[in-house]
Amino acid sequence: MLLKKFKTKNSGNVSFLVLSLVIVFSVLFIIIFDICNIFVAREKTKKASDAASLAVAQNLLFFENTDRCKIAEEVTRLNDCSLVECICSYDEVVVAVEKRVQLVLLDKLIKNYSVATSTSSAEVIYPWDEQSGYCDFYRFGY
Repeated sequence: MLLKKFKTKNSGNVSFLVLSLVIVFSVLFIIIFDICNIFVAREKTKKASDAASLAVAQNLLFFENTDRCKIAEEVTRLNDCSLVECICSYDEVVVAVEKRVQLVLLDKLIKNYSVATSTSSAEVIYPWDEQSGYCDFYRFGY
């Protein structure tokens, strides 16, 4: 008898609890989905910046092309990213790459911050440098 009163008295609370749990888990799922999109974009930008810095470093080593930033831009475009910065010196290359991230929920909350960036650098060691030891060096004194 007591159990029948309890069932009829609390019959609407279970549906409200289930509805609130479905809403909470849906929001958590969307946030996790956004975070996964951020990590995927971060890995793509890291891959693109590494590939671009190595391509430009190889170009520096073999003296193939003088327009090194164009090479970095082409490599980042092939990796579905965009080039932000390309700095080339005699023995070092620094490449910065970015990619826009498509977010579902976090883009609505935080505007203009859905861009993943990555920076890579490569050091070029020429075979005729003293530190590599591949070539013989002779010093002459006067």
